[in-house]
Amino acid sequence: MPRLTVIEAGRLVDGTGAEPLEAARMIVEGERIREVGPASQVRMPDGDAERIDFSELTVMPGLLDGHVHLVFSALPTALPDILGEDNPRILLRAVHNAQLALRVGVTTVRDCGGRDLMPLKLRDAIAAGVVPGPRILAAGPAITVTGGHCYFFNGEVDSADGMRQLARRLAKDGVDFFKVMSTGGRMTPNTNVTAAQFTVEELSALVREARRLNRKTTAHGHGTAGIRNAVAAGIDCIEHCTWVSEDDDTVVDYDPAVAEQMVKQGTYLSPTISPARVLDSVADAHLTEVRRRTRAMRPKIREAQRDMIAKGVRVIGSTDAGVANVPLDSMPGELEAAVEELGLTPMQAITAATYTGAQCFDRADDFGSLQAGLRADFLVVDGDPAKNIADVRKLRWVFKDGVAEVENGRLIRC
Repeated sequence: MPRLTVIEAGRLVDGTGAEPLEAARMIVEGERIREVGPASQVRMPDGDAERIDFSELTVMPGLLDGHVHLVFSALPTALPDILGEDNPRILLRAVHNAQLALRVGVTTVRDCGGRDLMPLKLRDAIAAGVVPGPRILAAGPAITVTGGHCYFFNGEVDSADGMRQLARRLAKDGVDFFKVMSTGGRMTPNTNVTAAQFTVEELSALVREARRLNRKTTAHGHGTAGIRNAVAAGIDCIEHCTWVSEDDDTVVDYDPAVAEQMVKQGTYLSPTISPARVLDSVADAHLTEVRRRTRAMRPKIREAQRDMIAKGVRVIGSTDAGVANVPLDSMPGELEAAVEELGLTPMQAITAATYTGAQCFDRADDFGSLQAGLRADFLVVDGDPAKNIADVRKLRWVFKDGVAEVENGRLIRC
């Protein structure tokens, strides 16, 4: 018989945006939630059951980070690190990074690109219980043009036919979704953030193949041209979405019509605020020219993203953790930034990083909220994050699949 655990919560936030429940009870059977609701309405189970008293604390869903790179070092040398390290070293680094995320309450990550199949190997090891870590949804090597952004992941293609062939090979290898680089990126030398890397026809070939293979798609998009192409092709989610002008990489050229099309199609926004936010404490003299330009554009980027959200574009929680100066434990800061810079309420920020993220991943029937039948991924925190988002930092316990994984920031299941 699956083990029964009764969780008594002083306050329960279910992640869907519903009002918190005071004096709540959640019954966990094995790895899933059997019942949840007010303690006065959820009857104690018959027979043996472990009862855990969190009646002075808040219970909320485990966090979902919608954009990480587990293979990157998160050091200022992230690019030379990945270029100079072999796959065994990269895999060891990915284990460390995954556990950093878990220790701050991230129970699921969407890995948006790694060299070869390294993220899939770690995904499977964690799922098999070899090492503790968050659940991983992995894209494998991000799809890019020859010499394009993150070409070193080894996912280069240059035609619609090449796109279809690579998608089929990656699906055969077991990727969970497809990540495509619709524009260049500031991290990769000699790529162009202002220009589209793929045509609408090429991206459409990926979308059609993904739908046939029952997988979701997401696109790296800095330049407006690449964002426009990705949305026109029907890509499910846009990463970064910084609206860089085709004519000048220091200018934000927001296109409200594209945002309106995203609303109609149900295309998600993955804003990855953390890489820009870490620049706040760095003096101009210590920044590269690229980073100075990026920081100067930030107010206009946030203005555009706030307008997207106001129009009805759904937003998920995402950090881009792993890139330079963004460690894998950045999600609490990302939630604070969503409130401070995107104008979300604390409850909206929680929902973006739980239930909406699961919807974007097409996994809301499995995890992402505290509802009957779903996986028992939950956090126990002091305070009330639904009122003060900074309280997510007051983390006491992390449970994944009904099992305690972290206590006071320390891994307790090895």
